[in-house]
Amino acid sequence: MRFISEPFSNLCEISTKLKGFVMGRLFIKLTIIITVVSLLFIPVNNFVKQSHDYNINHAMLAFKKHPYPVDIINLGTSHSMYAYYFKPTGLSHLDLALPAQTIQYDYKLLREYGEYLKPDGVVIISISQITFANSETNYVGNYYKVLDRTEIEPFDLIDYYSYLYLPALDSGRFNSALAGKFKNFKWNSHQSWKNNGKNYSERKYEKVEAQYREAIENKTIEQNVEQLREMVDYCSEKGYRVVLTMEPVQQSYQEYFNEEVMNKLVFQYLKPLELDIPFLNYMSDHRFVNNREYFIDPDHLNSEGRKKYSWIVYKDLKKLGYL
Repeated sequence: MRFISEPFSNLCEISTKLKGFVMGRLFIKLTIIITVVSLLFIPVNNFVKQSHDYNINHAMLAFKKHPYPVDIINLGTSHSMYAYYFKPTGLSHLDLALPAQTIQYDYKLLREYGEYLKPDGVVIISISQITFANSETNYVGNYYKVLDRTEIEPFDLIDYYSYLYLPALDSGRFNSALAGKFKNFKWNSHQSWKNNGKNYSERKYEKVEAQYREAIENKTIEQNVEQLREMVDYCSEKGYRVVLTMEPVQQSYQEYFNEEVMNKLVFQYLKPLELDIPFLNYMSDHRFVNNREYFIDPDHLNSEGRKKYSWIVYKDLKKLGYL
């Protein structure tokens, strides 16, 4: 029996050593793979973290770190974000608008930062083509650092830390960063001013129409309309001077978002509210509509357009006795 057991024992020992060797090699391979993937991921992650899209809220973050009293606050979507520059007028100004921002987040930001508005300060509530149709926040991460967690809906702890430290894992963020980097390499048909801006304006019109149909189906328009009323009432309670605005667009955009379309998207819901506040509608303003040199694309003002437009708004607010 001893003679038989010794070879068997040796065989078991060899088998154990072989398994250990295989596991050791597997561990080394996995370590190499993880290391390579990490080394490749780090620059990609940094690329996303440094992108314009990821840092779109940089002005709000800077203000949050070093707040100061402001004369005027503007809310709204990218139309508003690219529209106002009051520094030359001597006004202190806080821009609380972000791309595709819902009116719910307008209200959240106003409550968060309204305390810095000076007595009789002005709140500009920008009304755009998507104000009443928009109810979904595509990039909730934009608000992680500028709002309290309790204001984020929905808030997910894993998404929160992933956004802060591993944003490249979000395909939407990565694609946006990539699109921003190579925006000059779009197909000709997708360039902002191809066909005098009509291609761009048509795409935006189709997107807004689809959004509007979805809002009708989901019955979210009424919710947005009521949110606007609540926000205006809140401004009144706080003593803020509030005004509704609509920013200028270029001719090709106006052709798609004409009076009939805007009545369907906006005015039929706005009028019944009978808000006792001024509405400064510059959408078809002749000083801009036929002047392409004031626009980045058919519905967003560039730096020159922003300066000109802000002076116009400043003067109109003074006429109203708001400043």
